[in-house]
Amino acid sequence: MHEDFLNDDIEDIDPVVDADSRFIDALQSLNVDEIMACWSDFDGITLIFPGIEMAKGPEAVRIAIEAITYHTSKLKAVLHPVSVMRHGDIGWSFLTGTLVTTYGDETLSIQVYVTNIFRREPGGWKILHHHSTPGPNQPTYLEQRMN
Repeated sequence: MHEDFLNDDIEDIDPVVDADSRFIDALQSLNVDEIMACWSDFDGITLIFPGIEMAKGPEAVRIAIEAITYHTSKLKAVLHPVSVMRHGDIGWSFLTGTLVTTYGDETLSIQVYVTNIFRREPGGWKILHHHSTPGPNQPTYLEQRMN
């Protein structure tokens, strides 16, 4: 094991798990301001959602989140951490689970893989990077609509 990782903080992953929970709750609220409160003000933040270009910087991330929330009337996220790590002021997590989104009379359920990177800041743990991607062997959107 690398000596830099031999400290008490490496085992204290609770703040990272809590930051993940706050972010998931905010996403489910579909409230853009609540979601953005989870993000760092750092100019280099990045967001990758399936089907959209990577957003970089607070303004681009907000625009991407606004687009997603505009086209979603209900969101339910059931995500479980697979791996959570922390080293000092940086934490990261890998989660898997299911997102169920509704817009109008259409509902889409998709298995997702999620990676979040957080940084401890004066206002708490904030997101630097979020990447979600569909899990393998997902039925197409059209196949889901037909069922």
